[in-house]
Amino acid sequence: MESEQHSRPNRLIMVCSFAGAAAFLFFALALLLDAIYGHGGGAGNIIRVGVAVGSLFIGFFLLAVGTLYRLSFDDERAGHGL
Repeated sequence: MESEQHSRPNRLIMVCSFAGAAAFLFFALALLLDAIYGHGGGAGNIIRVGVAVGSLFIGFFLLAVGTLYRLSFDDERAGHGL
């Protein structure tokens, strides 16, 4: 019974991490496409590319956090957890 109570917050953290990663990656893609197709001036495109690169890093970070968190569930179920 205790494992059921703990699985809901664990899954919520994992789902929110993956959803945040998807949102940041989509935002980065939209900014890169705007910069490629030349919306705005040169300085605006440089800022768009910079923010897109930052969003990519944040998205990959959230993806890594969600993946590692997911792997920690597998270790606990297999009995390898501390």
